[in-house]
Amino acid sequence: MAIRKTPLALLVALAIQQFIHPAHAQSNLPLDGQSKVPAVQNAAAENLGQRPLAASTNVAHIAELPTVQVQAQTPSQDDVVVRSVLQASQARDLHDVFRNDAEISIGGGASPVTQKMYVRGLEEALLNVSVDGATQNNHLYHHQSALLIDPALIKRVEIEKGTAAASAGPGALGGAMRVLTVDAADLLQEGQNISAILSASVMSNDGLKTGATVAARFAKVDALFSASHLDLADYKNGNGVKEQNSGSEQHNLLFKLGLSLAENQRLSLNHQSNEDKGVRYLRANMVGFKHPVLPNEAMPQSLLRTTSSLKYEGKGVGPVSAIESTLYQSKVEGDRTDQRGNYSGEAITTQGLDLGLKNAIGDHYLKYGVNLRKENSQTNQIRDPYGNTGSGKEENKIAGVYVEALLDFGRINVSSGLRYDHYDYTDNHQQNFKSDGVSPSAGLNLQVSESLLLKAGYAQALRGAGLNEAFLLDMIDWKNAPKLEAEKASISEIGFVFTQQGFKFSGNLFKQRINNFIDVAECSADADCRTNVGDASITGYELRTEYRLGSLRLGASVAKSNSDRDGRAFNDGDQGLGTSYGRSWTTYATYDIPAYALQLGWQGRFVEALDYQPVASNATLTKAGYGVNDVYVNFLPFKKDTLSLRLSVKNIFDQQYYDQATFAYHGRLKKVLGHPEAGRDVRLEVSYKF
Repeated sequence: MAIRKTPLALLVALAIQQFIHPAHAQSNLPLDGQSKVPAVQNAAAENLGQRPLAASTNVAHIAELPTVQVQAQTPSQDDVVVRSVLQASQARDLHDVFRNDAEISIGGGASPVTQKMYVRGLEEALLNVSVDGATQNNHLYHHQSALLIDPALIKRVEIEKGTAAASAGPGALGGAMRVLTVDAADLLQEGQNISAILSASVMSNDGLKTGATVAARFAKVDALFSASHLDLADYKNGNGVKEQNSGSEQHNLLFKLGLSLAENQRLSLNHQSNEDKGVRYLRANMVGFKHPVLPNEAMPQSLLRTTSSLKYEGKGVGPVSAIESTLYQSKVEGDRTDQRGNYSGEAITTQGLDLGLKNAIGDHYLKYGVNLRKENSQTNQIRDPYGNTGSGKEENKIAGVYVEALLDFGRINVSSGLRYDHYDYTDNHQQNFKSDGVSPSAGLNLQVSESLLLKAGYAQALRGAGLNEAFLLDMIDWKNAPKLEAEKASISEIGFVFTQQGFKFSGNLFKQRINNFIDVAECSADADCRTNVGDASITGYELRTEYRLGSLRLGASVAKSNSDRDGRAFNDGDQGLGTSYGRSWTTYATYDIPAYALQLGWQGRFVEALDYQPVASNATLTKAGYGVNDVYVNFLPFKKDTLSLRLSVKNIFDQQYYDQATFAYHGRLKKVLGHPEAGRDVRLEVSYKF
């Protein structure tokens, strides 16, 4: 199903039609210290459309998606993915998690370890990523992702698109993503002290998953332990052909222990581990890549991400309205053994302390805090085929402070922020780089009427010279140039949210710039080096609509980003920066049948064809458009959540396609290097809650 052109009138017509209805009353814009705008947040929280079947015995009531508070407002339209959506659609990997976000593309194929996330065309390496408050540095190896997590353990994912707000942390050039995992309270009903869930899922495209979770609460202490195992064989693409060396085996663990110190104070200890093992190509996201020194042979590989954190949360503590402090350590490590028995690997360890405070001043709020972080990377065993002299180790120390004012003037809300960051980076050749600077941000929300909200914003971010990709420390002959300047980003954005009765329509326009981007370039006649290579920019838009009538909910969104680097759009060779993909459309429909405890759902994703310039070529080729449809059915046989049956069919029409964020044609090798996506996959899940 080739997609070339789709009219924008599909969304606009729905919006115009709704203006004939009388306005539905809507409250003003309260600030509770989280810088929230209800109209924006409800649209964000419900952007995927699915609603969970009621967990109580009264299935005549269909639970609403919760109002989600985004921790730091940005000029962009923030998105939120909630647990009920992921459960309903049987999400298995990043591709499933962000299936319905038109501004996010996941390239690399259907193997979880090869999938990379792109937000508005920018690679995940430009985002601040955290899991339960612990920052993750995933810049391990450019041919794979290091963001491993079991979607079944996710409570909520918050996305800030574009240069993020001051409170999002240091270096958020392309935005921020915060993953929050489930707590014991999420699984325990009122008055319940212990609960357990057993689950099993079988997938027709060669997959099997099992899991067990136990949650308990006694007096002031609560605890949760969850373990799951995912076994994936080589998957089949839409043509029925197996993708060789695409299988993997995953082990996921989550442990949480919480203590209520007082009515409004809580201490929690979190630990999680996600491991992926399998035989795959050295460049896991590529097939048949030829290299004279490092051939792309299949070999056993493993990837392990561990995160531990200790968090304190309090409200009304002395003169402070709210306080949150997180001490954490996260580590990601990969290793591989080639066909000659040579072992290699690398690891990145991130340690940090984040302290955030909040003070209420009438209807206004003041947020301020400190971010301290230390990052260490190292090769586990230096192979050094090029005869370099580096130590195989690097260190980066980051210290930052920020302040944000959130001002509520009724129909007008104003936010302004400022952060200062200092970077101290020592590379694997003992070169030291120091950089610092300030990053301002400001936003304005105007409630024009009970139905219409207008918003505008501007933000800057700075990221000092920092760790090189861990894989490259001693594998190649690239070194840092003697002088590296800090990377800087800025974004300008305007948007709107219109709500009326069961209808919502929102959109935004943005322009983002990245200056002094650090990449590899020719530094002399006979050597390349890592240096500041220039500037890049992205302009784009997103439109989103939703309509609800009783048990029926419909929605659609469209987004397009246009990038520019040295007069050309991003291509697959701009690793660490981004890539280009065509205008993307997402659609969904859900229908609840409470009398039978049934929920029916459909998701569609349609991407228009894109003309592009391949790597190592001056030709103009076309990335084919495609349309993919998923359907699902959820059933509670006992009309409560003790026994749950879920059936989903991914890619129901068995479409053969490549995600446009996947590495496409290579001019020198004269072939497409990336993996196609999986063909039809029927998934059946059974879970029982005690």
